[in-house]
Amino acid sequence: MTEQLPHFEVAAIKPSNPENQNHNWSGSTDRILIENYTLRLLIRSAYGLKSDAQILGGPDWIDKQPFDINAKIDDAEIAKMAKMDRDARQRERNEMLQSLLAERFALKARLDHRTMPVYALVVAKSGARLTPTSPATAAKGHSINTNNGRMTASAISMDSFAEDLAYQSETGGRMVLNRTGLTGEYDFKLDWAEENGESVPADSALTGLFTALQEQLGLKLQSEKGVVEVVIVESATRPAFD
Repeated sequence: MTEQLPHFEVAAIKPSNPENQNHNWSGSTDRILIENYTLRLLIRSAYGLKSDAQILGGPDWIDKQPFDINAKIDDAEIAKMAKMDRDARQRERNEMLQSLLAERFALKARLDHRTMPVYALVVAKSGARLTPTSPATAAKGHSINTNNGRMTASAISMDSFAEDLAYQSETGGRMVLNRTGLTGEYDFKLDWAEENGESVPADSALTGLFTALQEQLGLKLQSEKGVVEVVIVESATRPAFD
């Protein structure tokens, strides 16, 4: 008998404002708010994937129709999650979102593995140039913010950094694997010239992301092939809006 996944008590879904260009995810003890997420982004979050390339198949609107979701967690689930550590709570939220996608989007998907191009995040020959997070900074929480080629990170692990790099257009949707061997958490800033679709603008005072990583952080993205977990989307339908 298949174990039933946890689920939200209730969830409201509506189409996103077309003028909203930002993807937002916020949560509290009893609620999760998602803004401007396409089905692909929702699947990526629900299955804890690190790259869009890990999602294969799906309807033609998988990247076209963004949604806003306001989901409430019931009291029994809140009490259950209160006894979990942070990673377990995240897995629980992911499974709740999987249930929501199955119920409201009629999502049918299965896990598999594929060999595909990936990037490995490694330490450059010059050595890493990263500042370990102080206990005082770590106590304030973890954050990584990226806007127009400027990234500011506080108390961030290299696993989290690699995952964030996979969201940048320069990595082309590839999965980024942390192979730095660096443990702990770090504070850093990274500035680069966003590509104009082909290359860094000729008049830019900044270098591209790959060069900036080496020059500013002593890290490098190297192209490889690897076997990665994928989600194969067999079918899905647009949800009824609330």
